[in-house]
Amino acid sequence: MQTPARLRILIFLLLSIGYSHFSAAQSFKIDSLKSLSARVSGKEQADILNLLAFELLSYDNTQAKRNAENAFELSEKLNYTKGKAEALIFIGVVDVIAGDIESSFVKLKKSISLSEKSKMKGLQGYGLTYLGSNYESTNQRDSALLCYNKAFDLLKDINEPYYLSFLYLYFADYYKINNQSDLQLEYLKKCWAIRENFKEKKYLVWIGHLLASFYTETGDYQEAFSYLKKGQDALGKDTVDNEEISFIYKQKALIYINKGNYESAFKLLGKANKYFERSSDQLELADIQSEVGYIFMDIANFELALKNYFEALSRAQKYKYELAETKLLFRIAWVYYQLKQDKQSEEYIKKSLQLAKTNFHKSEEGFALNLLGLLADRQDKNGEAFEYFNQALTIRRSINYKNGIASTLLNIGSLLEKEKKYSLALNYNIRSLEIEESTGHSVGQAYCYQGLGQLYCKMKEFTKADSFLTKAEVMSKKIKAGNILMDVFKSRKDLLISQKKYQEALAYVSKYDMLKDSVFNQNLSSNISVLQNIFLLRQKDNEITILSQQKELQQKKLEIQSSKIEEQQNIILVGAVGILLICVITYIIYKYYTRVRTLNREISERNEEIQAQSEELTESNQRLAKLNREIQEKNEEVTTQSEELKETNEVLLRLNVEVNEQKEEIQAQSEELSESYQIIAKINDSLEERIEERTAQLKQAYKELDTFFYRSSHDFRRPLTTFMGLAEVAKITVKDGVALELFDKVNETARNLDKMLMKLQSISDVGVQESLYKQINIYDAFKLELDLFNSELLQKGVQTKIEVEDNLHLQSYPALVKIILVNLIENAIAFRGFYEPIILLKAYQKENLLIIEVTDNGQGIEPELTSRVFDMYFRGSENSKGNGLGLYIVKKAADKLQAIVRLESEVGKTTTVTIAFPNQLKTS
Repeated sequence: MQTPARLRILIFLLLSIGYSHFSAAQSFKIDSLKSLSARVSGKEQADILNLLAFELLSYDNTQAKRNAENAFELSEKLNYTKGKAEALIFIGVVDVIAGDIESSFVKLKKSISLSEKSKMKGLQGYGLTYLGSNYESTNQRDSALLCYNKAFDLLKDINEPYYLSFLYLYFADYYKINNQSDLQLEYLKKCWAIRENFKEKKYLVWIGHLLASFYTETGDYQEAFSYLKKGQDALGKDTVDNEEISFIYKQKALIYINKGNYESAFKLLGKANKYFERSSDQLELADIQSEVGYIFMDIANFELALKNYFEALSRAQKYKYELAETKLLFRIAWVYYQLKQDKQSEEYIKKSLQLAKTNFHKSEEGFALNLLGLLADRQDKNGEAFEYFNQALTIRRSINYKNGIASTLLNIGSLLEKEKKYSLALNYNIRSLEIEESTGHSVGQAYCYQGLGQLYCKMKEFTKADSFLTKAEVMSKKIKAGNILMDVFKSRKDLLISQKKYQEALAYVSKYDMLKDSVFNQNLSSNISVLQNIFLLRQKDNEITILSQQKELQQKKLEIQSSKIEEQQNIILVGAVGILLICVITYIIYKYYTRVRTLNREISERNEEIQAQSEELTESNQRLAKLNREIQEKNEEVTTQSEELKETNEVLLRLNVEVNEQKEEIQAQSEELSESYQIIAKINDSLEERIEERTAQLKQAYKELDTFFYRSSHDFRRPLTTFMGLAEVAKITVKDGVALELFDKVNETARNLDKMLMKLQSISDVGVQESLYKQINIYDAFKLELDLFNSELLQKGVQTKIEVEDNLHLQSYPALVKIILVNLIENAIAFRGFYEPIILLKAYQKENLLIIEVTDNGQGIEPELTSRVFDMYFRGSENSKGNGLGLYIVKKAADKLQAIVRLESEVGKTTTVTIAFPNQLKTS
């Protein structure tokens, strides 16, 4: 199970800038940074606090956030933009880990804004990458990709290899979620290539973990172990109780689970769990608990499996970890299936399937469909089971999930065996085994061996049956898979009965019963003891920590008491000295008080005299200053007037000269103009005839072009409709799944081309003056056009709503209004929202205009692009799948009807197209 993007933020943060590693106490680097931050000040102190926040993220999220907040407060006082932007990123990261995604959005957007204003491209790209990760974790994938592309534009041309490699990791995660495994691996390898060139090899740890996770899912365990070893080697001696080694332990455990080595998996999961409990990493705790439940399920201890699954599910739902919730719902359903409680199994698997489809988790969708096929098989609904298995197989092939492909092939083989189509069943079983053996998936191999042994028994090939059942028994015992071993004993009994070896068959019946009663508990006891030991060790660690804290607390209490006694003694001594000083000061004050009072009286009288004289002098100075200012102003006015008079005389002289020159020029121009008038008069005589001739030619050309347009579009549609008809017939007559998939693609391509031709025909129709002009019922028009799209709306889960004033009519051309509505509805469906998509059609009267609005809650468009949406062939983004003609046709038809078109959009939320129709067209 992979870690979702929002938790990867924390892990990769440490790899982007630097590392910290811990054993029993914090590292030397942490202590050094704390000491340094106390000795420096200003911007340097803000940078140290931010670096300290980086380092602490690997050990204590609370301390990390506190240091980042201190860095932000200090940077704000200093108006230090870089310090504020960095601190906001780290605070946003901790908020995500704590499950407060909304707060993280606010912090990251503010950081990006600060970086952009200060033109810090590297830091801005770094923040955009984190913001994209937040969008991705909340299933806003278009917004996520937009952030990643903006970050790439900022980072591609600057020398910031850390930030660029960090961005590549999130590109890889984006393509993983979108089931594009080739692109996922491409970006992981790009990141690895950058990191390999770093002098510090510890930067390879997290990218090595992700590559190992990729190869684990594709069944290449040798390659996965290779990258994990490189990551662990890069850590060197720092492999005790830190985050990086904990993720390596967890990934190794997942590989061991797939290979059936449950004891090793338990030990590694216990080590990882110890760290994640300390860091309060809720998602990883839920993930580990889910894997522990998976082990219990594989060894048929369903009670402990369900206990772990339900506890993990509660944690995932509380913190809104949707991918983890989807996987846990499936695993719970699988346990109920094993217990033959089909009703509960179906209830949980349908919840899992709904979440998987809503969030586009193709892998989990494949799991759910596969289990639904097994449930249908058990209920003897063979046709339904085949359909579910084929859907699961298609999805698993599209994402190259090898173990899943093998599992579904085996299920199809079992279903064919049930229908006694043994040759076909054998083909599917052998293909399944080949995949399981190529990936080293022990549990899958055991299932395949048992299935082939059972099948050969029914085919009366007893030697082969015995061989495969022996392999199945050996493998099941090796991986302690009790539930498979019971099936092996059961098949062995059937084989011996077919060979009329009844005494030996009876022995396997006894083995089956004994295994059912006791072997599971014996196999499980060692694994439970491992868990108990882990729990006891964790308890002892906690007790030691508590005792240490109590000792420190007692020591601090003694220090406080000692300091209080010393403080009281000092207070008594200071009090005695203070009383003596007060007495002496009181005597001195009394002695000099009378002398000071006399002197104060004399000084007061002198001050009054001086004050009066000062006021008189101030008034005199003010009067003199005023007179000086008036004289100066008069002199300046005279000087200014003299200069202005001189300038005026010079201007008048220049004007006289210019007037004379202009008179001569005007005379010459008048003569030239007279000659030009005569020439123009001659040209005008023949111009009108030429214009009429050219206009007639142009009208004829337009008419011929429209005719060609109309006929050619009809001619093209004939073979297209034939293609579509053949594709529909193929669905009935062809049984091969691959062929049907190809016919579906042919049908889809033909329909898209048909839509394109219809749009081109609409352009032609708009250009032709309509002959039919009548009253249109708006509600009926809305309803009629929505009915045309009914099947597409149902298929894509789009809701529609009509809001029209009572008895609202429009006097216009019905054909042009129909073209407008069809293209607006088609556009709204194409750019619908990902979650609960809805289209609103609204109409109302406003003064002399009839207003129609079509609104969707889809992707929206950037404000700077809204002015271009009505251009021919314009597409708002690279993700647009249309032909760029829809809104162009709407604008052209609206212009024809003298209507006004306006588009308003908010990115990621809504788009509204408004058309204001005049209720009576103006004629020219």
